[in-house]
Amino acid sequence: MKSLSSALQAHLDEGTTTLAWCWRIARADGVTFGFTDHDRTLSFDGTDFEPESGLTASEVRSGSDLSVDAQDAEGVLTSDRITETDILDGRWDNAAVEV
Repeated sequence: MKSLSSALQAHLDEGTTTLAWCWRIARADGVTFGFTDHDRTLSFDGTDFEPESGLTASEVRSGSDLSVDAQDAEGVLTSDRITETDILDGRWDNAAVEV
């Protein structure tokens, strides 16, 4: 079963929520980037999540044991911090993505 903090559960119980998706991407060279679908920068766990990055999250489907079954992100990731040189040099190859 998924465990929620009491503060998050109280927020969800209000009926109307203001939740945002965040993606932390860690390149193989250790450089970490954060992106969010929120309209302002969010900061937590040592990462600043850049707003309006061009990604939109799908619904999250859970299995019968409440583990995440599937999720998709759609869009084109856009940021001034992603350079053509870094892409061509392979710095984004094998990057780890955390949602």
